Amino acid sequence: MRTLTANLLLAFAPLAAHAAICRADSPELVALTLARDGKPAATIVTAQQPTRAAQFAAYELQWHLKQITGGDFRIVTEDQPIDGVAILVGDSGRAHALKIHPEQFAKQEYLIRFAPDTLVLAGRDKDDRGAVQYTHTPDQQALNTWPGIWDEQGTMYAVYDFLERYCSVRWFNPTQFGTDCPKQPTLTVTGHSLRREPFMKYRYAAYPASENYDRYTGLWPSGSEGLQAWEAAAYPQLHRQFDGQKYTLAKRGWNTLFRMRHREGGEICPGNHSLYGYYRRFWAEEKGQEHWFEGKHADWFAQGYEGRPPQMCYTSRGLVEQVARDACEFFETGKSYPGAQAGGDCFCVEPMDNSQFCKCDHCRRWLTDRDADSPMFTNGRHSDYFFQFVNEVAKIVGKKHPNKHIVCLAYMTHGAPPERFRLEPNVLVQYCFACNRLNYDRVSYEHEIDLLKQWRREYPERTLYLWLYDTFPVEVANNGKFHCFPGFFAQAIGEQFNLFRQYDYRGVFHCGYGQEVEAYLTYRLMDDPTLDVNALLDEYFARLYGPAAEPMLAFYRTVEQAYGDPASYPESIATGKLEGHHHQTEEMAWGYLGNGKRMAALARLMAAAKDTAQTPEQKQRVALFELGTWEYMKAGRELYLEHAKT
Repeated sequence: MRTLTANLLLAFAPLAAHAAICRADSPELVALTLARDGKPAATIVTAQQPTRAAQFAAYELQWHLKQITGGDFRIVTEDQPIDGVAILVGDSGRAHALKIHPEQFAKQEYLIRFAPDTLVLAGRDKDDRGAVQYTHTPDQQALNTWPGIWDEQGTMYAVYDFLERYCSVRWFNPTQFGTDCPKQPTLTVTGHSLRREPFMKYRYAAYPASENYDRYTGLWPSGSEGLQAWEAAAYPQLHRQFDGQKYTLAKRGWNTLFRMRHREGGEICPGNHSLYGYYRRFWAEEKGQEHWFEGKHADWFAQGYEGRPPQMCYTSRGLVEQVARDACEFFETGKSYPGAQAGGDCFCVEPMDNSQFCKCDHCRRWLTDRDADSPMFTNGRHSDYFFQFVNEVAKIVGKKHPNKHIVCLAYMTHGAPPERFRLEPNVLVQYCFACNRLNYDRVSYEHEIDLLKQWRREYPERTLYLWLYDTFPVEVANNGKFHCFPGFFAQAIGEQFNLFRQYDYRGVFHCGYGQEVEAYLTYRLMDDPTLDVNALLDEYFARLYGPAAEPMLAFYRTVEQAYGDPASYPESIATGKLEGHHHQTEEMAWGYLGNGKRMAALARLMAAAKDTAQTPEQKQRVALFELGTWEYMKAGRELYLEHAKT
């Protein structure tokens, strides 16, 4: 695995100049004492009318400094008396006096500046001065006052980076036991001032609301007794305080805080299958949705199929013009139609999730023998055909809105760059690295790495994005009604982010974040892909589990090694005789990966972790892992053995 990474890096040695994400703002080291013996030696200062992001950042800083030092830090506006070090949060007159102005910041950029008796935490914020209602257990009214995930919130980024970098705060997961604030009654911070922005411009994952975060990072299916047991142990305080909708909102608050602290969001670039809504608008009326129907246009849909067509006709000029009108209407008014994927300066154009394309003569002319017999999931069989449609839409939109973008996926049979033409300058591509989580399937995995590199070679100056499938193997197991062997893959994540950085991919949509460890690593590496994965792992386990870190990390690495090693799988996969990507099956999961010998070894490690955890918090964290992972694995193995008997 490490040899593969080295070869990849050598293949594309020169990094783009703008890949640097950290800039020294001042060479001097300055030491600032913020608390002495549990009492504040600093005051948090905002403008008289601070941005919403600056208000939220000030509250977050106050709360964390309380956890670290025990002191109650005041938040004041700059016209009020200040005691001790002035912590300037956001734009203010005092910041202007230091020649720090909001217009100096690029998108998502922020500053941490150490100066005598002054600490500046500021960045580019949305100019929204509404009042924030800050509480860790908000109702919907309070949540509505928080900054939005796509709002510019550079001052919040500055505070969170400061807490991580200089106060050693870590947010490992959003549960009651997932935050680690080292106790320091006397807190002195020393550092160089710096300006930076997160490496990835676009950072987002597939869950509809924050309270569903752990359904996407957990193994147990939604609604299962296993998930309910884990959740009761993960959020005991919330369960004691709230029930029903109030519990849901409180949990939403906790999980939203976790996402904000990891700087999820950025510059929105939505990409997904965007044309499903055209059936209710232009094919036939749908019950309860009749108001959307504008009239039947059968010629806009794929020809050669009986009943409802599986796709559109992507050479239809009428369809091209309609999609372009929809995009222009969104950019001009903000209106979007059912199924549309649009936000900010981006409008997505992506077909249905199948490759059953139109069979009319005009469409057939775009089909060649390219990849006709390819067994790979991701190929270029329909790349020229579909991307010509994207180009035609982009040409019309570009004339009216030259600074807006048409987004599309490089996915499945249109996963390779087109060969017969160049994409229009206003087209943004999200490359779907469908095998990123199936790294054991080496033939498919390396094929998709080649395509990732090919997109960069073809478009060296264009901003490129990614779609990653950390939803596997859990999704395929849930659909198949079995328990998967966990897809732990920390080392592969490290390899991949080195690759993303090397080839300058600057945004990621995550179809799931993987399990807790993978989610944490992903958050950290989206912000800074130069971080060392092994150092992050060591810190993660040491700080969560204390003396139990050794058996817990050994458990993780045992599962990771089994999952990622082709030799752990059936011979057809281990030898690469089959091509295409191969999902886990129940037999693969528990006949090969979670076999009796390996499960026995994992049981011993789990027992050792329970025996060596010392503090109540460490014991609770081990218990959460046992409930969320080990009990799931044992149930999966038992279910497999029952099925084997029948």
